[in-house]
Amino acid sequence: MKSRKQELTQLGEAALEQMRGPLLSEVRRRFANWRDPRARLLRQRKRTKRAAAGSAASAGVFGAGAAASASLPEMWGALGGLGEFLQYTSTVGLGGLAVISGVGAVKVGLKYRRLMRTPLPEPQPEPAALPPQGSAARVPMQRLRDAEQSLRHALTQLTSAGAGSAAADARATADIAAAELRRVAERIVAVEAAIPHAPETQKPALQADVQRLREELDEGLDGYGGLVAAAGRAVAASGAPEQKYLMQDATDRLAGLAAGLREIFGPDGPSADPQRRSGQD
Repeated sequence: MKSRKQELTQLGEAALEQMRGPLLSEVRRRFANWRDPRARLLRQRKRTKRAAAGSAASAGVFGAGAAASASLPEMWGALGGLGEFLQYTSTVGLGGLAVISGVGAVKVGLKYRRLMRTPLPEPQPEPAALPPQGSAARVPMQRLRDAEQSLRHALTQLTSAGAGSAAADARATADIAAAELRRVAERIVAVEAAIPHAPETQKPALQADVQRLREELDEGLDGYGGLVAAAGRAVAASGAPEQKYLMQDATDRLAGLAAGLREIFGPDGPSADPQRRSGQD
């Protein structure tokens, strides 16, 4: 059963999907920043720092009040016996509040110290825009976005476990592969946009191009998913001898896949010029 937080997150993503244009990009960026673990930790630090300062200030105010009440008996003397009672009550009461506030300030201060010692997670990249609804590239790009989030989480765990070098290599290779896959998706969108304007005799060839590029995209995503799975197994095998080799093998495979995509489509990616392709056909 999904938690309330997961449901709210999914509702937010669904609402974003209904928006378009610059507003969508800005809202998506703010939504991603809100979910970013780095930004969350920074917010916790700020809140804790304010709470510590507030508790310390309250302790100081109450302590000063208790000291003033105890050191000014002449202020209460005019009230006789009632004044003595009020002086005792105010001194003890304000002193007690000062102690409580001081204890709270110490607790919050220790929490703030712990948060400051917690390493900040790496900042998440800006969320990539998805292809339009109905595009053959949209579902693969959604898969890639989700896989990237899972991989970042797993690599963070590996870095904390002392496998920082392997995690850094895997992250660099994954970024290269993701960029290549997004280039293929961009070409799919470009070819799809050309189909409605092409002569009827050339539309089947363009549709075949879309299908071919989609197959290449799916193959690349399978390779990327292999790295995510290897990272998950490496996390499960944390400290075991096979941890390093699991990551290295998957990283090498994904690097080979990215190189294969560049070799097939060239440094500028697959051609998106339908007229040129039709002329060559």
